[in-house]
Amino acid sequence: MSSPSRPRIGMTFGRSDRIVTSVLLWALVGVSAAYALFISVDWALRRQVTLTGVLVDVPDDAAGTGRVVSTPEVHLLVQDVSAAHFALLLLPTLLMLAAIVWGAVLLARLLGDLGRGEPFGRSNTARLRIVAVLLIVVPLVVSLLEGIARAEILAARDAPQFMFTFTPAWVVAGLLVAALAQAFATGTRLTADVDGLV
Repeated sequence: MSSPSRPRIGMTFGRSDRIVTSVLLWALVGVSAAYALFISVDWALRRQVTLTGVLVDVPDDAAGTGRVVSTPEVHLLVQDVSAAHFALLLLPTLLMLAAIVWGAVLLARLLGDLGRGEPFGRSNTARLRIVAVLLIVVPLVVSLLEGIARAEILAARDAPQFMFTFTPAWVVAGLLVAALAQAFATGTRLTADVDGLV
């Protein structure tokens, strides 16, 4: 006599939903990889990089009338960048790319379980928690590494400057995914209880 089958949850994705979501996920990976490749090729050909958001001092008389009340930001093209400095600048981009690939793989597996009608499992809870940590930690580390790399490049040209910028939206997104992971953990326990009663 066969044992009763495990009940499926009515939380499923259709085939087209999975295809569209997967395409979007891997398109993000492709764009990130293309950016890393582009800046690498540009540096290899011209030994230059573009730093965005560099603060510059502007004298008051440059403003015409009135006075400068905030420090402007410019895009700075830096030439003759050494391999060591470029590697330091490329490191945060590669770290972000690795995090995006890892997150895409985890979400693709989660979507696969959703497509089979089995969203609540320990593996999916763990996947969501990893994604939450990636969303909170990786952008912070990337911003710090970018600040260090930019500071090193500018210091080599006698223009020392350290800028650290961080978008709080990453933390909010990570906390939302962590809350979703907790909901999945609760669903997993409920599913286990149902299995125990069958």
